[in-house]
Amino acid sequence: MYRTTLCTLICLLGGAIHSPAATVLYSPMESLDGWMVRSVGPASAAVIRKGESDKCVQLEARSATVFLSRELPLAAVRGSRIEVGGLVRCEDLVPGIQAANTAKIHLAVRTPDGVRHHSARLSESDAWRHQGFAADVPESAERVVLNLGLEGCSGTVQFARLLVRSDRRGVYPLDLSAAANADHEQIGLNHFPEGTIYWNGIPFEILDGDVNDGADCIRLRGVDHEDWPARISPPIPVGRAASTIYVLHATLAQRENVETPCAMWSAWFAGGHNAGLSLFEGREIGSIHTAEDLENWKIAWPEKRGESQTVVFGVTIWPIYMEAPVAHLTARAYRGAAPVVLAVTVVEKPPGPPPLVDDVEEGGDLGFDE
Repeated sequence: MYRTTLCTLICLLGGAIHSPAATVLYSPMESLDGWMVRSVGPASAAVIRKGESDKCVQLEARSATVFLSRELPLAAVRGSRIEVGGLVRCEDLVPGIQAANTAKIHLAVRTPDGVRHHSARLSESDAWRHQGFAADVPESAERVVLNLGLEGCSGTVQFARLLVRSDRRGVYPLDLSAAANADHEQIGLNHFPEGTIYWNGIPFEILDGDVNDGADCIRLRGVDHEDWPARISPPIPVGRAASTIYVLHATLAQRENVETPCAMWSAWFAGGHNAGLSLFEGREIGSIHTAEDLENWKIAWPEKRGESQTVVFGVTIWPIYMEAPVAHLTARAYRGAAPVVLAVTVVEKPPGPPPLVDDVEEGGDLGFDE
């Protein structure tokens, strides 16, 4: 039943991150977007409330099968060890006749030599708990399909905050287009970087105002600019795990003996908790006229303006010490000079080496219609 049932359930789906990097897929599981639902027998899939402010996906079956399925991008998983896991809660679980007939997270990898199946058989728990596995995906992989659900059994299973990561380092310049609120010429910056610039191998992608309604940077309220926005709105989406965040920015004025931050950043993680970074002038952020590196602000783009003045932007490094994915970034002005943000890049170190899953089976097919 295991092979034939899966054969009717798994489909091709896009929507994952199509680049070789550590975060292959992050899904908060607050909707069914990007997932195909397939069922055999009396079964269902629905989005329900997980708490007061968040949601999850719930699957139910009564001696039946129901799966959520999607294809993972080959470029992101070939030749790597991937870690698959998320928050899971199972209730009233009654396994079927075979060992495979239960709640599970399943991965099917097709190669020229056949199909290899990896799965974590989920245990019943009244509380949310992290469950998952790790699996090696060979260079020869031709297709990789991820499935979540119940097979040939009865019960209820709920999924939230699913994360698939590889053992590669990920570098992600973020898209600031929705949050950008100014044209550099509006704020008096005739000299301005264009395209992609690099600092110590980290790329920063500068917005092209010509294709973004004229906006190519983010400005925040500060001294002499009280009419500017007090905070970034909307937040900058991230949707991936992070070990370090790099911010390319500067202030429009240079002041001394500043004891309060000019801006305060927050990284909001899946689950609602956050970590902050306060930017103090002369330490974590310099002005566009700062001539030398600061403690945590390194000049990345200098350009002469006239004979005696240089316009500069520098990089602040923000370490992140959480394994949970960052959902989005926010920043608000405080008491200081007006900051101007050009670009933000997230770097994700590979996760630690998790143990390989024990439940591995050979043979059969991938389970979707060819």
